[in-house]
Amino acid sequence: MATSPVNEYLSLSVLPTIHLEDLPDDILDRIIDYVLYRPAPTPLFYGTKSLIDIPHHAYISSTIRIPLAFNDILALSTTCSTLRIKLAPRLFHTLSLVRLNQVDAILATPKSQELFSDKKRIHRELFKELIESNIESCGKAELARASFKTHVVGDKSYKSRYESSLLMTRYVSYLECDNSSLNGDDLKYFPNVSALRVLDVGTTYQLNSQDKLPRLEYLAINARTLIHCPLLLASIRHLKRLDLFLDYGNLPFDVGISPLIEELKGSIALNELVLFLNNSYTIGYIDTINLLQQVKANSRNIEKLTIRYKRRKSESTVDQSKWVLYGGCVGDKLLEVFEGLLEVVLDISILDIIKFRQEAYNSAVGEIPARNNRLLILVDQAIVGPTISANMRENTGVIIRHCHFTSISFQYGESIEESHIHVLKLLTDFVQWLSNGRMDKEQNYTGIKSISLEKCWSVTDDSLVREHISDLIASKSLDNLKNVKPWVTSMYNSPRYKDAESYNVVYVKETGMRIMDSRGYLIGVSDSEIDKAIFTVVDKKSGVRYINTSFWSGESSLVDFEQYSIQQRKSLLWG
Repeated sequence: MATSPVNEYLSLSVLPTIHLEDLPDDILDRIIDYVLYRPAPTPLFYGTKSLIDIPHHAYISSTIRIPLAFNDILALSTTCSTLRIKLAPRLFHTLSLVRLNQVDAILATPKSQELFSDKKRIHRELFKELIESNIESCGKAELARASFKTHVVGDKSYKSRYESSLLMTRYVSYLECDNSSLNGDDLKYFPNVSALRVLDVGTTYQLNSQDKLPRLEYLAINARTLIHCPLLLASIRHLKRLDLFLDYGNLPFDVGISPLIEELKGSIALNELVLFLNNSYTIGYIDTINLLQQVKANSRNIEKLTIRYKRRKSESTVDQSKWVLYGGCVGDKLLEVFEGLLEVVLDISILDIIKFRQEAYNSAVGEIPARNNRLLILVDQAIVGPTISANMRENTGVIIRHCHFTSISFQYGESIEESHIHVLKLLTDFVQWLSNGRMDKEQNYTGIKSISLEKCWSVTDDSLVREHISDLIASKSLDNLKNVKPWVTSMYNSPRYKDAESYNVVYVKETGMRIMDSRGYLIGVSDSEIDKAIFTVVDKKSGVRYINTSFWSGESSLVDFEQYSIQQRKSLLWG
């Protein structure tokens, strides 16, 4: 029977149907990214400004990463296996087995009063009620479809397609857990984790998890837990970044950190080390110096180093008097570690403790590399005045001149009204002193090309934020609480709000050098020519919030360690 001309015409005029999952991978990826992530910055915390970038390796829930239509995209991922595999890495990127949000850490809530860190409940709901029940149901359904030809119900070697390729935990990249997960079989459900943060106090017993994390590149952990976990200790050489909480007040002296130092003696891939000490003076412990030296000597890629100390009070369980102090000048060893690094973050009180040989204070400035961009970030949580001590100024000057830093960032806390004016004067005066503060011109340094300052803490702002968070908790607005982050603790509608400020620095020749005494008082004016620093404001886009993401990446990790990894006092009556 011949085909009707009408049917022939209709078949030619109807275009073939193209399904979404039939598109090429690159086109499908572009569509997914366009739908999930808005092109413009995302407004945060009821503010009028938007944040361009977020700190690396900081905890951000998936619903905040995908602010537009998380629930709709989640439903779409259940329609077919192709979309599930494509969408799951974006939907399930982050998972915490410890907390629902960061509110407890930001408010520094005592453990007995934590509201959002019920890790036993989170663990039960995820594993018992979700993962294991789904695996069992999908396994039985798949066996039934195959008429139980190859396996039977209860066969432990059998894995359904859901368990082997569609389970949500297989797509988690950033995972937060406690010590119990390192001692059980939880990690077997997370084969693709590349970032792991262990939020728990240091353990005294061996953690014998047999599961492997072949993709692990980032680890944040208490040093005491690390030396008792062979699985994670063996992964140190392959990490790109390590956040280590080194609490000597709870670290057994007989073992110390020698297992970690042994692991660092071979070739390592570490690009960034973030070291948190329990006190600023422990920078002088010989174990601390050995740790830093091994990292610098054995990592060909090391570029960034952070050395800070915890601020919350904790309870010590060991006698710290047995730890051995380094016999020489700590500052000389630190200069060797800092040399060649692109970025260094230091708590400013550490600069008051370290000492250098006298030659370091009077050495001439070497030749500054032409293409040299190196950043020094100084942190002071409670700035009190427009000047710094002579000792701190000299020590900071030695580090900058020796390592040829070109940018200085100052992250400060406001302890008195209008502290930002004091900080700006402090920073500009310091750069002037670097460029023309010495009679010997070979000791002056004109390599600083930019400076920035950012108010990170404030007693008044902290009170306002706490009140706002308390109102959100009382109103049961749990979704809004997910927006509360360590770097979003300033009320935008307050006249006290200060955005990060940046200035370019240029130098001009000028006669009339001002001669000051050691206390900063003017003695007289010299006729010699000097290099005077001139500061110009860096323009910023309207409606955009700028933060120092390098600093906040480490600060968010420190806030978490202070909440979950220190040995909190059993009684808070005495502070």
